[in-house]
Amino acid sequence: MRVAVLGTGFAGTILARILHRQGHTVALLERGRHPRFALGESATPLAAICLERLADRYGLDDLRDLAAYGRWMTSMPEVRRGLKRGFTFYGHRPGAPWESSEAARVLVAASPSDGIADSHWLRADVDARLVAHAEAEGVEVRQGFELTTVQARGASWRLRGRHGEREAVIDATLVVDASGAGEALRRHLDLSEVSTGLPMTRLLGGHLNDARELGAARLARLGEITPGPYPDERAAVHHLLEEGWLYALRFDHGTCSAGFELLEERLSPQLRALLARDPEAAWMELLGRYPSLGEQLGDARFEVGPLHVTRLQRRLARAAGPGWALLPHAYCFQSPLFSTGIAWSLLGVERLGLLLAERRTTEGVSGEELAPYADLLAAEADHLANLLAGAYGLLHRPDLFAPYGLLYFAAASFAEASQRLIPRPPTGADWAWDGFLGAGDRRVREAVARVRAVAMIALAAANPEQGSRELWHAVRQAIAPFDVAGLSDPGHACLFPIDFEALLAHADLLGLSREEVERGLPRLRGGS
Repeated sequence: MRVAVLGTGFAGTILARILHRQGHTVALLERGRHPRFALGESATPLAAICLERLADRYGLDDLRDLAAYGRWMTSMPEVRRGLKRGFTFYGHRPGAPWESSEAARVLVAASPSDGIADSHWLRADVDARLVAHAEAEGVEVRQGFELTTVQARGASWRLRGRHGEREAVIDATLVVDASGAGEALRRHLDLSEVSTGLPMTRLLGGHLNDARELGAARLARLGEITPGPYPDERAAVHHLLEEGWLYALRFDHGTCSAGFELLEERLSPQLRALLARDPEAAWMELLGRYPSLGEQLGDARFEVGPLHVTRLQRRLARAAGPGWALLPHAYCFQSPLFSTGIAWSLLGVERLGLLLAERRTTEGVSGEELAPYADLLAAEADHLANLLAGAYGLLHRPDLFAPYGLLYFAAASFAEASQRLIPRPPTGADWAWDGFLGAGDRRVREAVARVRAVAMIALAAANPEQGSRELWHAVRQAIAPFDVAGLSDPGHACLFPIDFEALLAHADLLGLSREEVERGLPRLRGGS
């Protein structure tokens, strides 16, 4: 079968390599040229698990190295990255320096050590390396390919474009859109957009040099506030603000990826006008509203940016049809808030690889064959929207966001433990088809619905402290059926380590005995 993959980000390139190894003829098409800048940089444990499954199934050893910081440093230190030990949240108030409190500083560990930790991917380096691997393995890669038309020809497709100075024609049985915003197929197949179910946001950010530590990180390092389970800023750092939030991802070579995700409904007309007229002035205006952020980033200089993306949210009506498919990030984008992008995209790659593994004919791929893929992505997009919508409504209230965020971490840690310790899910033959972040688990979906309802009541409560207490209670009750990470333990005081004792104590939630979990502990985070 001949497949055209549009876009050479990490997901499209990995899919092209997989399909090539399966014996398909693959054309990997890229409008730009590598190395090139890209956002979407923060990996998670679920991304690592997927990378390791792909590495084992297809013999792609470099993917296993991408999955853990220690292996990355040993095998490819020249590919730039940052250490990510977990998720850090700081709550800020406009006009006031950051002050330490339980709700204002939340750390959730994702790994017990640097060696098996996640990484922030410097996408210019990672994507270029993956493309080089694809070319070395024999994948047809065309950089600088400008797609002009996509025409249906019975059960196949004809793609026309320009490659350098020449006209180019590519015939394909299947076209997969792996482009950043799903523009390649949406434009040519007239795919309609639908609502994401989320408030609209915009992004202002880029890559910075000379960013300082936030004062909280220094205080924790010096022991003046309670040290967390990892150094505060060796993480995906989230600064919760009145207007939205600011992310900060530090790379080992000194660059910091930072950006404001701004809720449209919370922007003043003056700030909207400034964003349109002068993004850099808008960046400084926003930093000026939060003294501690101004101290940290006010003297930093943009290496790339500031980029102003006026609309982040997008979703197409369908992720696949007869002879075509979109990878998750091309089909739908909702928010970078919980770093779901890399893991979800890799799941899409894994699923398409499984669907096409046994295909040895040149006949077209029917819509019925791709329907399980499209239906599952739609269910996952709905589930993620429900989770994120509740979080968006609480960004300006760190005392409520802190408990609400545990919904994500409980679902993610349950999925990670299940996939590490149980050979296959109870609902199917392969973990690739298990719903992302509990989308297929009624307990998780119901927990999100219940907690969102309580959160809205707490948000309107006349007594904020009582509202916060009630939300903490509701969250602990809601996640109890799948909390294998000890997140319900009030003793953690918003500093959550990797708790293997909690995992052993809650082995029954996984359908395992304590002894079975104990034997499987070395498999957690890629152990043998």
